[in-house]
Amino acid sequence: MAETPRIGLIANPSKPGARELLLDLIERFTKEGVRLVLEENSAGLLDDGEGVPLTELSPLVDLFVVLGGDGTILWVLRQLHEKIKPIAAINTGTLGFMTCATAETSGALVEALVSGNYLRSDRIVISGQLLQNNQVLESFYALNEVTLCRGVDSRVIHIEACVNELVANHYTGDGLILATPTGSTAYSLSAGGPLVQPGSNVFVVTPICPHTLANRPLVVDAKSKILFDVPEQRDELALMVDGQLVSTISKPAHVRMRRADFKFPLIAMPDQNFYQVLNNKMGWTGSSISKHD
Repeated sequence: MAETPRIGLIANPSKPGARELLLDLIERFTKEGVRLVLEENSAGLLDDGEGVPLTELSPLVDLFVVLGGDGTILWVLRQLHEKIKPIAAINTGTLGFMTCATAETSGALVEALVSGNYLRSDRIVISGQLLQNNQVLESFYALNEVTLCRGVDSRVIHIEACVNELVANHYTGDGLILATPTGSTAYSLSAGGPLVQPGSNVFVVTPICPHTLANRPLVVDAKSKILFDVPEQRDELALMVDGQLVSTISKPAHVRMRRADFKFPLIAMPDQNFYQVLNNKMGWTGSSISKHD
């Protein structure tokens, strides 16, 4: 019998039905004798709830149950970084590639977490820095991707990508993405990048609307050190991390990236797999031409 975990509950208050689902989960977990700790904004959904700031939650629990979509999961990572605990996410958002349950299947998730009958997938994370004149202006972590792209104006931008201090390519176009396997189903996919199995130890360099057709996505070992070199531009560039604006760049700069020293632990139900998620989320259809025993 698995030891009953201590669970931190984190709900996105802006999602419809968040309060009702939170109350239902509290009732279910309480019946199973689970110790619950509510994040303070989540507790605010309840009339008499007392919560803990997210930055103080990790030492008090063994795992998180997050009510929201992929954006809520990314928000948790931005606050906690290496202090992250395993996350089981219930999709109350839109696509939800990283979620493992819905409101309708949340009861099964409760049973799985209490019994320990679930899967864990450790995802690589990008650690990066923005530098100008050898000074670090910003430090960041990304679970999905790091993007350099056009600012307001419509003129093309120029970026040189280096892998382990070797020049890989010079890109001219709308921008350049460095994506993790987790992020291969996000912005990189929209820009024409490949789908990558989550456990793969690789990064993907994906150009955005390149002006040379020969510029294709590049898959590199995640042990590599990646540099996006930004020369003098005519217009501002935007540095985006997991869809959030980190900085605008108006002068020559460097973005250095590597694999972070910690991984992002994501929980899945025992009957879930990457290919099933792709079929469900992307609406893949077709008829089987063979049967597998």
